[in-house]
Amino acid sequence: MSKFAIKIELQGLKIEVEGAREDAPRIAQQIGKQVGGLLQAPATLASGNGNLVLEGEVDDNGGGRKTRTPRKTGGTKTPADDVNLNHDPEKYSAPKQEWTQAQKAIWFLYIVGEQAQIRQLTSYSIAKNFNKYFKASGQINGGNVMKGLEKERLKTPAMVNADMRDGTAKYFLTTAGTTLGARLSTGEAVTD
Repeated sequence: MSKFAIKIELQGLKIEVEGAREDAPRIAQQIGKQVGGLLQAPATLASGNGNLVLEGEVDDNGGGRKTRTPRKTGGTKTPADDVNLNHDPEKYSAPKQEWTQAQKAIWFLYIVGEQAQIRQLTSYSIAKNFNKYFKASGQINGGNVMKGLEKERLKTPAMVNADMRDGTAKYFLTTAGTTLGARLSTGEAVTD
């Protein structure tokens, strides 16, 4: 069995962050990803899992030199989930232009859950699919949807929550959010 030694030294590491309160969960997640990425390669080597071959090394299978491809870090958009929706406007109304982007997103999550049985979507997927099907109601932006839904997560009662297991926020409606979505789907005017 081969021996190895790993030494990591973070000298003078300083992290300084400024932002709005609603951005705090997302910022903390991104910092965690960055710091976790520093430790991933040594942990992989130490556990013996994976075949990480560093640049210029020869792999154990007798192959030639292989180089490690750089790992992507946070800040990239995930591909949007395409939603196949056959909207029934008589049953679920249509979004109003005067709604906020968060209200449009909550309404969209509600009708997608009811009609397509999709219960979780990223903010980017919500915006892309909403704009595809309801462009006339005013386009929405993935970043603004995320900000709006993050504000809704912090309210009591929260209208949405997010599944963060894969590192990307996939939003879903809470009981209060489902109630609001149902009210919006009747065309009821809802104020914040």
